[in-house]
Amino acid sequence: MKKIIFLILFFSLSSFADEDISISEAPLVDELPVNELEFVDTIGLLTPAEVEKILGEPKKIVNITLESSKEVIASSWYYENINTDHSGNYYPITEIDIVDGYIESVVFLNSDMDEIDRVEGQKYDIKRPEKVF
Repeated sequence: MKKIIFLILFFSLSSFADEDISISEAPLVDELPVNELEFVDTIGLLTPAEVEKILGEPKKIVNITLESSKEVIASSWYYENINTDHSGNYYPITEIDIVDGYIESVVFLNSDMDEIDRVEGQKYDIKRPEKVF
């Protein structure tokens, strides 16, 4: 009797072995808000690849590399006219700073692309969630 129960359990459990129960790779967010504060709260949930998929390729990218290995350790991505301030006016430039593959900060600049290294903007540090669920 024990052998029969064992065989039934063995075959019934092995039938589920081929079933794909993988977790979906769908992003948590499929679009980013335009308002600066909502944008900052949302962008920390995404990877840089997901941000690029949503916003498209940045207008300008500045990479910081290690001199010895030429490995990129940080990047600044620059987008034009994607975010608004509290009054609804668009910031000309939004800078997204990425360090070690994580979005670390967002800076909203009231300047054009030629002046980004000479102008300070409104900077927000990004809070990454420890766990999403």
